[in-house]
Amino acid sequence: METSVISYRVADFLKKHAPFHAVEEGDLLALAGGGRVRFHEPNEYILWQGEPHRYQVFVIQQGTVSLWDESSGEAKLRDVRGAGDMLGIERYNDAPACLYSARSESDVVIYAFPASDFEAFVLKYPQAMQYVAAGSRVTPDYQPGGGRRDLPSVFLHDLVARNALPTCGAGDSIAMAAHHLLTSRADAMIVVDAEQRARGVLTIDAVLGWVAAGAGSAHQPVTSIVNRPPPTVAPDASVADGLLTLGGADVDAIAITHDGTPDGRVHGVITRRDLAPLLGENPASLLRDIRVAASTPQLRELNQRVRAFALEHLTGASSVEWLARFTHLADAAILTRVVSLLGVDRLPASWCVSSSAGRMESLTMLAPPIVTIAHAEVPAQDAREAHERVVAAIADCGYLPRLDLPFEQSFYAATTHQWIERYREWVQDPVRHEMYRVRSLFDLRAVCGRASLWHEVAEAIRASIDRAFVHILANDCLARLPPLTFFQDAVIDSFGEHTTTFKLEESALRPLVDVGRVFALAAHDVIGRSTVERFGIARSLVPEREAIFREAADTFRIVLWQQGRVGIAQGTRGAELPASLLSRHDRQVLKGGFRSILQLLEFTAALEWLDAL
Repeated sequence: METSVISYRVADFLKKHAPFHAVEEGDLLALAGGGRVRFHEPNEYILWQGEPHRYQVFVIQQGTVSLWDESSGEAKLRDVRGAGDMLGIERYNDAPACLYSARSESDVVIYAFPASDFEAFVLKYPQAMQYVAAGSRVTPDYQPGGGRRDLPSVFLHDLVARNALPTCGAGDSIAMAAHHLLTSRADAMIVVDAEQRARGVLTIDAVLGWVAAGAGSAHQPVTSIVNRPPPTVAPDASVADGLLTLGGADVDAIAITHDGTPDGRVHGVITRRDLAPLLGENPASLLRDIRVAASTPQLRELNQRVRAFALEHLTGASSVEWLARFTHLADAAILTRVVSLLGVDRLPASWCVSSSAGRMESLTMLAPPIVTIAHAEVPAQDAREAHERVVAAIADCGYLPRLDLPFEQSFYAATTHQWIERYREWVQDPVRHEMYRVRSLFDLRAVCGRASLWHEVAEAIRASIDRAFVHILANDCLARLPPLTFFQDAVIDSFGEHTTTFKLEESALRPLVDVGRVFALAAHDVIGRSTVERFGIARSLVPEREAIFREAADTFRIVLWQQGRVGIAQGTRGAELPASLLSRHDRQVLKGGFRSILQLLEFTAALEWLDAL
């Protein structure tokens, strides 16, 4: 058969698999032209752990290859690879030699390409280089091709750089300011003092509101209707930062100052309308609509629109944090509105959420677990009835039922004193009081009502945590291990068992959450923290192992992204998904995450870090 025909056949095979699908046909043909075919019978070693890198990069054409760690004298299975997978690419991630021994498990056919050709024809493509990098380290910046630009990478200053900054002085009259607003055709105007510091934002709505309220003399200073400084952001703030600031503060405009503080010199102003062309659906407007919704059917529709917006903008792991903050703001606004609609806002209580909602990590429609901390004067029956009504109304807002709560709903409504006693019992005797059932209650976050009651409980939790409690929770972290790898459309665990379902929450997300909680507990700073924030706390506690926690945080973003995009799209909580739904690149990235999780778990359970504190 002619060499050119063989090259075309090899190229046709390669372009069916990542990262070669991103390589142009001419480069694939050039790569294939220099390749050679190798055959291996079952149980033959293809590569040896620790040997110098070969001069070739290998692609498995057919058959199964297992990778083994033999460094400790006992062979441990580390990966299983099949058609389209590569061997020998760890050289491009600074590995000094072969990381594992590669052994054929069946008859295996391998394409061997000169490493120089692979570098010249494949690694010049950024997507291919990203794929190769994911083989040895966690790469959270991966985004599927063709996706929209991630909003955290679009900066507010780029939107206002070419526009003149409309301003008026704090001493200007309402008439002068309104005239300037009209002639500039701007949506908003910054009211500044003599030092060019923002003292308010004048909007068309503010002027109309003043007129609707009966107005007054138009010769009054503009500060009589604009009497508080606007929320501010720094010049490097992203569009995502601006959206969250607008929505969280429920305002029409924010100011960009040179240092991000209210006293900084003003650089620009951003309104809801400025951001509308970038979005389609405006999240700040969604939050405002939730806060004035008249019924649970309206809240259900808005909740669905919130999740649709989140799914549209879940472009990659880098988009997870700002969208999780947005969905938390929406969930908190829905809970606050439900409490108001039911009239139970008059009850002296703090309405809180726990679990993923308490960590601001709930992207899907899964109902937030609601916790009611009532004042001591509230009768127990009143607190329970109010709690049950709120939970029922939340269900009417379109949320998926939460079926994993360890107690009846009535348990989650109690007085401040009762909650403090419960936490003390869990900390002092975690085994007898089955602490493993209530870990998520240490993710408590206040949403509305009397925040002072939540603060009282949070302070009691901080004061009760001791070394023995942290020791037990750290030791328990090894109860859940991540999968070993993906092979074809199956997930393989550490025992070599195959399953077609990737238990994302149980085997990947929950171990990361549990470890993050352990380190935050060790620092007495667990309440009101997200998992990523907790890994930041861990870095400060054990700075010499900073890399472990940074990679764990990146892995967490990747796994939460997968849960969010699958869960929202399928209308589930995203706890499980068929492995077949994951692309080869997704699997490559997740496999790096599995190694990161295992390393994190082993480090945490060894407890040397705790002894050193």
